[in-house]
Amino acid sequence: MKKRHKLALASASIALGFGGIQAKPAEAAAVGPVDVYAAASLNGSLQAAEALYKLSNPDVTFNNTFGASGTLVNQILTNTDNRNIDVFFPVSEAPLDTLQSNGKLVAGTRQDVVGNTLAIIQPTNSTVPISSVQDLVNVTRNVIIGNPATVPAGQFAQQLFRNSGISLQPPKLVYGTDVRDVLNQVSSITNDTIDAGVVYTTDALTQPDLVKIAYTPPTNLYSPIVYGSAVLAQSQNLNAARDFNSFLGSPQAFTVFQSYGFTKPVPEPLTIGGTIAAGLFGVAMKRKAAKAKAKAAVN
Repeated sequence: MKKRHKLALASASIALGFGGIQAKPAEAAAVGPVDVYAAASLNGSLQAAEALYKLSNPDVTFNNTFGASGTLVNQILTNTDNRNIDVFFPVSEAPLDTLQSNGKLVAGTRQDVVGNTLAIIQPTNSTVPISSVQDLVNVTRNVIIGNPATVPAGQFAQQLFRNSGISLQPPKLVYGTDVRDVLNQVSSITNDTIDAGVVYTTDALTQPDLVKIAYTPPTNLYSPIVYGSAVLAQSQNLNAARDFNSFLGSPQAFTVFQSYGFTKPVPEPLTIGGTIAAGLFGVAMKRKAAKAKAKAAVN
């Protein structure tokens, strides 16, 4: 575990002991396995958060499944092998929206947890000049992103391209199965077909010896990247699932995620044809505030 991660875990551990998460009565203690389906980009940070949680919940164990959020949604919806899944922790609002509309979430457990940003990466030894999104058009080899059909990182990348006024299409544009696959293909010393890739900043930070961040696009060129979590209605360990899900939204857990490069979550704005509808988002937020004010006045 890297030094900054150890420091984050230590400081969060202290918070747990002093005014942090309160110790639960023995009869309410979380126990048993908790099965978590999570976005591939959470691999590493989630385990660190779980390690912190286990300090005050030693009888809980975790079974993690990481992958593209869209793929995980499909597995949850079909679940042909009747596998237990307790907590879902994807990136982007859409996966949770899908499950919520299908009655698959426990009411009141959905929450925004962390945020992220996009980064254009290259192999560390690359000499291909990239100092803007537009430079991707001029590279001679492939550009790789997550498959937009199932990978939110790929969807955000396509939105970035559209809002930057460029068009990248296969065969020059190639797809990875998830964001970590994109990272691994860019970092592979045996892969000489890829000049650049688009991943989350947190993924780029996991392999500083193999990839470099060539360019950090402005965040107003794509919708805010939000990771949310919720307890699944099919959970066979609701007590532990609820408790751990609540922990994910705590300041102590955020300290751990922040050490991996995650940010505070920002609600996703409306999008129209791939263009960020910031104005409409502002109007929507004002309407929401007005409704809340009116409701408070009535009560």
